Amino acid sequence: MQANTNQADPNSWSYWTNIHINRCPHGIAYFLSWHRGYLYYFERQLRLVSGDSRLVLPYWDYYSYATLPAEFTNASSTNPLYVARLNTNVRQALTLAPFSSALVNFQRGLNNAFEPVLESAPHNPVHDIIGNVMATMRSPTDPIFWLHHANVDRLWAAWINAGGGRQMPARTDLYWSGVHTYNGTLSIQKRITYDTRSSLQYYYQSEVMPTRVPIAHLSPGKVFRVQADESEPSAPVPQSGAFRVSGRKSTGDATFSIGGALAIGLDQRSVSVQFPISPEDWSAVQEIARGNAGAVRGSAKKYKSVEIVLDNVELADEGKTGGYYYQVYLNLPSVGGAWNRTKSLLIGTLGAFQISGAMQQNGAAQLRFAISRRLLRDPALRLGMASISFMRVDGDISPRGATVGIGEARLEISTEDKDS
Repeated sequence: MQANTNQADPNSWSYWTNIHINRCPHGIAYFLSWHRGYLYYFERQLRLVSGDSRLVLPYWDYYSYATLPAEFTNASSTNPLYVARLNTNVRQALTLAPFSSALVNFQRGLNNAFEPVLESAPHNPVHDIIGNVMATMRSPTDPIFWLHHANVDRLWAAWINAGGGRQMPARTDLYWSGVHTYNGTLSIQKRITYDTRSSLQYYYQSEVMPTRVPIAHLSPGKVFRVQADESEPSAPVPQSGAFRVSGRKSTGDATFSIGGALAIGLDQRSVSVQFPISPEDWSAVQEIARGNAGAVRGSAKKYKSVEIVLDNVELADEGKTGGYYYQVYLNLPSVGGAWNRTKSLLIGTLGAFQISGAMQQNGAAQLRFAISRRLLRDPALRLGMASISFMRVDGDISPRGATVGIGEARLEISTEDKDS
């Protein structure tokens, strides 16, 4: 398949890579469902090309062993599973956050939803930490892509099996209507991807959620975990950089910025971006947190959700190869304390893979991180100065110097309900 140069031929590897480049949904609904169908069709094609009807895609359980399987790291010129990668250990990408008992809903757009958290981590950071082609939309070029996504698919099945109130929309729900289109000749009904066993007729050797992040096989002096959740970051809130503040403004027919900062450069250091929020704008945020519509001066619209928006994002040459990512926190002052006492809300992750996907889908890289009403209702939060913190997480090998440029980072309210 790799030797076949006809990109229009399903028997070529590039045929399947191009589907991912042109059609893959990242950061939007049906991320897991789309990839389940994608894996199903790719595995079926492997069987046809190999002539082996029993061939199955394996999965890489990095929660049990965070280092790439040896079959993928043998640099022999005759090994079709090898490509040059920046890192072969992904322990820095792992988190137990998707398996919290609080995440009982499935789909993006609902409070306490599993799918967006799993996509944010470990899915995205695994791409970022491995780096090179895995940090781009051409990631299926790397054979480890398929084992990574088989594991993501397995974790979805494990989440359902765990019970504890975890639930997906019923099979008869309108959520499952319609089809996923992979190209002009290949599609699958969304309803078929509801589970693995009913229509697709496969299952995983283990369908149990992980309960720990591996700490074995670590390099000397680098024994640490990255645990993404809603608590304080493991390191102190990073120092605020000297960034120019952007004012309040309408940013679209449905959106309004209540504060932000301009021209932010990210490198190997963690940094916070600080900007003021007016009392009346914070009152609008509090109304949204209570489930009501908020109003702000300068706009007649009613706003229903809050987001962090990173606009005009680009990668420096050194940043394009991955090997790192940033945990993105919204930090707001807590009651009774200045900046030495903050409440930190983990909003998501940012790395070369996510930026590459945003550029691919929209032509210009803009990333949006929805902030749930549940998080904004925390009584410790108060008005005043706000900050967005970028906590750098490095792989064993990672770039130094400039990696990411952000034209503007802002706190934005929207007339659309994006509580997720």
